[in-house]
Amino acid sequence: MTSQDPHSVRVAGVDLDLERLTYATIVVMAVLSAYSGWSDLSFPSAAVVVVSPIVAVCLAHAFSEVLHEHAAVKRRLTSAEWLAVARRQVHLLLAAVPPLAVLVIGRVTALGNADTLPAVELTGLLTLAFLSAVASSRAGLRGPWLVAGALAGGLVGLTVIALQIVLKPH
Repeated sequence: MTSQDPHSVRVAGVDLDLERLTYATIVVMAVLSAYSGWSDLSFPSAAVVVVSPIVAVCLAHAFSEVLHEHAAVKRRLTSAEWLAVARRQVHLLLAAVPPLAVLVIGRVTALGNADTLPAVELTGLLTLAFLSAVASSRAGLRGPWLVAGALAGGLVGLTVIALQIVLKPH
């Protein structure tokens, strides 16, 4: 794992690990759907609720990757290897950008947090559709198959939202 991750793809000049970014997006959606006090949060508190699961996912991936690296190379990692592991996690913070943008827009337009939650969830769904479209395009899908690939990501997002609605205590 100390070399370029074979799962990364270049999108608009940025290397993205679609697997991890998709995972982080789903985690944020699940946390926000399940969080019961969303409407009572201040803007900074809502931002922390969005960013916290992303930071946890980054730490989890970094820790598990470091453990794997140590076992694979059978020695201590060099400083360069530690930095490479850290660099591979930073792009996961991009998963926080869409929900934070919605929160900022909600704050600027004086919408309450309760009103922004559906928009944040929809943004997560659209993010999953976009990531799925990127992967589908890279797989050579075109036309209706590309649309179907993108819709698959949206369906996953919709499923996450539906599960949280069904499982959330009322």
